Amino acid sequence: MLTTSDLLNSWEQGLVLSLPGRAERLLGLVGVEPETAARLSVGQRDSLLMALRRSVFSSRVVGVAVCPRCGQWLETTFDLEDVRVEAPGDPGAPIELSLDGCVVQARPPTSGDLLAVTEAGAAGEGDARMALIERCVLQSRLQDTPVPARDLPANVLTELGVALGQADPQADVHLAFECFSCGHAWSAVFDILVFFWAELDSWCQRLLAEVHALACAYAWTEAEILALSSWRRSQYLEMVRW
Repeated sequence: MLTTSDLLNSWEQGLVLSLPGRAERLLGLVGVEPETAARLSVGQRDSLLMALRRSVFSSRVVGVAVCPRCGQWLETTFDLEDVRVEAPGDPGAPIELSLDGCVVQARPPTSGDLLAVTEAGAAGEGDARMALIERCVLQSRLQDTPVPARDLPANVLTELGVALGQADPQADVHLAFECFSCGHAWSAVFDILVFFWAELDSWCQRLLAEVHALACAYAWTEAEILALSSWRRSQYLEMVRW
């Protein structure tokens, strides 16, 4: 069973990590070893993060989006189950794409791929995307001649991205919005890792503030304060504020 200290420690350790590194740290809370996490497809990883978020906070998500046309803020509320997507097959299995004389065999990106590309420090978004493609392409041929992934035609790379997304649909979740102010409709990516980490960061910051207040008032240690239930901590905090 996860404890408050477990969450606080993982958050602290993750502060110096990249987002993919934070994902591995969070999955460690439910017993997923780093080597295992690295082999998960991004969709598989995100499914586990959704389950973890549900157990830590709840399955209900409340967020905001900004209309790209008029700047109006919109609130959205949904359940994580609403954005769960079943893959048509094994989301980690290789796929084959044939287009315009090109035959490409590739597999969906894994959590380890994202971590490796991030740690390599690609110069820009385009470089990072190509580095990720090169890790995922197993074989690529043009008119029966082997070619590097980066030399494939742009339309083939685009279609390859679409095909890989369809093979691991949980990795690319979009939410539909319509602005009540100007009527503009658009979609936005929902990244469970970004959202969950932001929530955890806010929660841990509030928790540290509670520990500070109670330690100053009662001279309790951090361990003693964290051992209290959230309800009891809140009751003591109310009395401190009297």
